[in-house]
Amino acid sequence: MKAFVRIAMMILVLTMLVACKPQEAVQEAAELTPKEEWLKANQLGPYYTDEQDWAAIEAAAIEEGEVLVYANTSKIEKSAEAFMEKYPGIKVQAFDLGGDDVLLKTLEEQKAGAFTGDVWASSGGAELVGNVLPNGYVWRFVPSILADRFEEKYTQPLLMARLGTSVFAYNSELNDTCPISNVWELTEPEWEGKFFIEDPLNDASTLSKLVTLVGHVDEMKAAYVELYGEEPVLDEDTPDAGWLWLKRFAQNNPQPKPGGDEVDEAFASPGMTESYMALTSYSNMADVMEGNLVFEPCWGIKPILGVQSQSYMGIINQAPHPNAAKLWIMWQVSEEGREPWAKFGTYFTDSNYEVPEGMKPLEEMMSMTWFIDEQFAYDNMIKARDFYLLNLDK
Repeated sequence: MKAFVRIAMMILVLTMLVACKPQEAVQEAAELTPKEEWLKANQLGPYYTDEQDWAAIEAAAIEEGEVLVYANTSKIEKSAEAFMEKYPGIKVQAFDLGGDDVLLKTLEEQKAGAFTGDVWASSGGAELVGNVLPNGYVWRFVPSILADRFEEKYTQPLLMARLGTSVFAYNSELNDTCPISNVWELTEPEWEGKFFIEDPLNDASTLSKLVTLVGHVDEMKAAYVELYGEEPVLDEDTPDAGWLWLKRFAQNNPQPKPGGDEVDEAFASPGMTESYMALTSYSNMADVMEGNLVFEPCWGIKPILGVQSQSYMGIINQAPHPNAAKLWIMWQVSEEGREPWAKFGTYFTDSNYEVPEGMKPLEEMMSMTWFIDEQFAYDNMIKARDFYLLNLDK
């Protein structure tokens, strides 16, 4: 009996010792995975901190001597050249990939354990929130020395370097004002085959913009009622006004083009004789100002002028040059680093940025556009693509 009591007392004491052991010590005792070690060493993910030693980061970046950037922008090479002039000890390998290819390359490398890329510079679209971030393939980083310039909404889930604004637009040489006042008019016979768009069946970014309209059910319904004076008639295929608009839009035979340049050429070339419309980039107003294109956004169209897509920057998981990646991101969102993109129609999320004369201020444009709802898009992209294809030109 005494032996039993002694054993019971020993067990009790050991239990109390374990219970009293600091949680930090327990965590440190556990062996970290290579991924966790990398995150801890570079203060990312669960180890993220705003206390960043930029002298040490720059010195470590120069020692690393290289940074590999996966981007979705034609200006990345010009940006790389400017960076190497400022930091001659760091070689930049910048790849101008399509948005889908940035995603695919990152996913392939991460799944294979081939950690090559350093910087993610792309939208990522629906896959970003549905796949990339949940699996820890890209990590958030906001340079502390510039952090006070960015509202919190522009740093989540990653730092937004720029915003791409897609707008409903018309040929301004053939029309004094926008020929429609409501997006539901694009589903009517007058505009059958007369609306140009980057092919949503081959471009995930364009499809996600259409899905964004689908997701704003209440606003799309209100616009329908305002135009037609009655409630929309729904069925099993179209449970709400958003899906009804996408169905009728597809049935009205929008004309697909392989890229934005082809869209603009098709609806906004000078000297055209027939009026068309399109979903195009607001930044292409720079070409309008130079006389190369003739279009104007449909200001005041109901329920929305267009859609905002986010150009994110983040550090790719287990990047071999993490400090050079941090330095690149800091430089990219600085006045000097963003210069290649600084033109009429491009928005930067830096609060210090002043838009050119004649360009809508960011907050005003934000009130007339919708952000892509990436989670909704991720949940509905496949369904929307099949639905669009099923109803196309019916």
